[in-house]
Parts: sequence; C-alpha cells; structure tokens
Amino acid sequence: MINCLIVDDEPLARQLLEGYISQLPGLNCLATCQSAVEAFGMLHEHRVDVMFLDIQMPGITGVNFMRSLKNAPKVIFTTAYSEYAVDAFELEAVDYLLKPITFERFLKAIQKIKPDNGLPVDKPAAPAPPDNTGHIFLKVDRRLVKLDLADIIYIEAYGDYLKVHTAPQTYVTYMTFNKIEQLLPATGFMRIHRSTMVNTAYIRFIEGNFVRVGEQDLAIGQSYRERLLGSLNQKDVS
Repeated sequence: MINCLIVDDEPLARQLLEGYISQLPGLNCLATCQSAVEAFGMLHEHRVDVMFLDIQMPGITGVNFMRSLKNAPKVIFTTAYSEYAVDAFELEAVDYLLKPITFERFLKAIQKIKPDNGLPVDKPAAPAPPDNTGHIFLKVDRRLVKLDLADIIYIEAYGDYLKVHTAPQTYVTYMTFNKIEQLLPATGFMRIHRSTMVNTAYIRFIEGNFVRVGEQDLAIGQSYRERLLGSLNQKDVS
C-alpha cells in the first residue's frame, strides 16, 4: 500500500486529490494538511511514500519545505503556477501537476512511481463506479458542508452560484460547473443542459425534452440529448 500525504492550503484542492486517491487500489490517503508545519509533524510520525505538495502556501512554500527535508518522500508538486517547474526538476520531484488537475493527468503522475523506488505499483482502476458512494465538501456561507454523493439529486446554475439539490435540502455554493465536475466522480453525474447536472441514479423517465429526476421535471438541452440517451442505451425516445 502506498501511503499518500496531501499538503495544500486550499480545502477544495485537498478534497479533489483525496477523491482521486480513493479511486485507485493500492493508494491510501494517510492525511491531508493545510500547511508545511502540519505536514512536518505527519512526516515524523508516519511512513509517507508520496507527498502531493502545493507550492504557494502561507508561511513556508512547498519548494522551501522540500529543500528543508533530509529524508523527503517522493514528491508530486501541485500548483497553479508553471514558473516553478525548474525548481521541481532540480529537486527531482516525481511530477509537476498544474491546477486544475484532471483525473487523467493524476493517473500519469501515479504511473511514474516505479518499482525501483521501493514502492508497490497497482494497475490504475477506472474512475468511481456509478453508485456514487463517497462525499464531497462544499463551502456554504462560512462553513464547509459535507454532502454524501448519493444524496445529491441534481445541480443547477444560479447566477455565479450553484444550487445543489439533495434529498434533505438545497445548498447554495459559490462555484462553477467546471469546478464541481472536478470534485464529482467521472461516472454517475451528467450534464443535461448547460445549466443543469443530474445524478443519473435519480432519473425516473424521459419524455420529450424533459427528464423526471426525483420529483422534478428538468429540461434537456438539445446538444446534451444524444449523449444522455446514449448513456442510457436508449436512442429511440421521441
């Protein structure tokens, strides 16, 4: 088992990587840290094989933190800034991931961890299955709210915000569709309109240009219709 440590001051960035790690057998997210100081303690208390390390953080930067370590684990830098690539190369980092990080790019980084590094390597698995187990955290007002994926019925655009409709209640969060798509598993959730995404587990039927999701009828955008019907193996719905 490869123990992974995530070090990033952004909660959503930590959550994204934690979700990616959970989708691969042989990887274990040991902990997530929001600062180099917190990560320093984890490195001294636990065996860490791979550290996903943000570069721009308050206090000690990721680059300086890695330089300070005598016995650093394998490091995969994660950052929104490309100008630190030379530093990463000099420090012999395994890889350098530019945000926003896609699952495919994450897989390529993991595949660079070879057996001669002393780490076991498992064949990467497919993204999370459509049963939508697991959870995400969304910033609602001043809180990070944990939402079970299985409870999310559909998501709709609301100006610069998103309305996330769940079985218990509706949450409003400041986020784009592109951002939330990075947090959700690759299967099980689908855009049916430029302003609407649904949990396919809640689809009851499709009639005309509308889909019944839970108790709500939602419009299907023309450019999304073929993909939706194709995913349901039904292309003859009129």
